[in-house]
Amino acid sequence: MTKNFAQITSRLALTAAAVLLFSAMSAAQSLPNYTNFPMIGLVRGQTLQINIVAYPPVPCFATIGFQDVDGNPVGTTTNVVLQAGQSASLALNGNSLTNVFGQRVEVQPTVAIAAGVVSQCSASAEIYDNVLGLSSVAVPGAAGYPPDPIFGAIGVTELQTVRLNVVAYPPVPCDGQLSFVNSQGAQVGNTLNVQLAPGQAASLDLPGSTLVTRLGQRAEVQPVVTAPNGGCIASAEVWINVLGTTSIYYPPDPCSAGTSCAVP
Repeated sequence: MTKNFAQITSRLALTAAAVLLFSAMSAAQSLPNYTNFPMIGLVRGQTLQINIVAYPPVPCFATIGFQDVDGNPVGTTTNVVLQAGQSASLALNGNSLTNVFGQRVEVQPTVAIAAGVVSQCSASAEIYDNVLGLSSVAVPGAAGYPPDPIFGAIGVTELQTVRLNVVAYPPVPCDGQLSFVNSQGAQVGNTLNVQLAPGQAASLDLPGSTLVTRLGQRAEVQPVVTAPNGGCIASAEVWINVLGTTSIYYPPDPCSAGTSCAVP
């Protein structure tokens, strides 16, 4: 009887442990990974870095890297295996992307969560100066983005340019139009129709010199993305014309993971 009781107790303990493990795995799998990014621009003399952390109490298993406007990998790609609370980083030097001073290159940080394992990752991206190490742009990773990106107004001067970026998040293409409107809601600058395969990106620029006529004068413009079928993940940037460095980085508003997100 004592032997039977011990066997029953052991089985109950194993069953309880299995239930707790399954519950923990289910809870972890239901939590979103904050690892999605739009396009980010950098120039020679700057570095774009991805930071990723395993959000306690769950580990993080992922592949991190970068891709260009054609969806092709650039720089190094690496696998990370992080225990809860641990972090890792991967850097992409702008000097490896262009030899032209002041020329901007748009890049997308990528984080692919490992399939078939419990993983909870939170990522961020930053741009810093190669000499001083000072950060000028910081972008949090998002669980997802709404299919209809909406931006507020952004100020620009004669010495700056506004850029509107879109990228088609796999496996969805991006079909739509990029444009800008002024404070009266009237279109300013050019429009750009895009038909992007998954992973591809495009940009539309609006020089501030086309909007203002004297130094120090500002114009407020609103980037507009019209994409009836969704799939276009956007970002807006204001950069200094001669240097090419970013003055303002404006990511789209994120959304919670769910059916309303372009990136689940």
